[in-house]
Amino acid sequence: MTYLLAAAGLTVLRKMGVENPARLVAARLDKHAERCPPPSEVPELHVAEVLGRRLGERVRLELAATDTPESVVAARLVLLCARASGVAEPLGFYTVKKFAPGDYQGVGEFLELAVRKLRAAGGGYVSITSGFNLEAVYLALAGWLAGARVVYVDEGGNLFEVPHVEICGLPKELGRFAQFINK
Repeated sequence: MTYLLAAAGLTVLRKMGVENPARLVAARLDKHAERCPPPSEVPELHVAEVLGRRLGERVRLELAATDTPESVVAARLVLLCARASGVAEPLGFYTVKKFAPGDYQGVGEFLELAVRKLRAAGGGYVSITSGFNLEAVYLALAGWLAGARVVYVDEGGNLFEVPHVEICGLPKELGRFAQFINK
């Protein structure tokens, strides 16, 4: 099966009417499965569905999330809906602490985990369909560093591959990633 790594976006919270994500962080969410929107309305599932259809197989979906209650609950709900709809095999999600613009420690951890996961999976795909947010930008970078294919799906269900970008250098604060460049 094909591996797909995506950032956990917050669209699913709005689609499922979740108003207080902090309350649901430790809750069992199984009862929410009947409220799952169609996969085409959840960006992470939309990519999994279209990619799976294109490849003729189900994809294994893993999510990257920040350590905010909203992101954690969104990741859990996306995976719940992936299982309920059968669109993807949910692998789980991992969280990154202190991921914020200008925090190179959080960004470094995010990149390192994503590159390691992609390399362990033998490449695969990275989705940037969650929108143009910071996580999507860094996931694309991790995908290129790991040799994965960076893709997005538009609202019409068309799959596009973002051309591979050769990474020649990174900010000195992310210098530890030099090991991944041109390998």
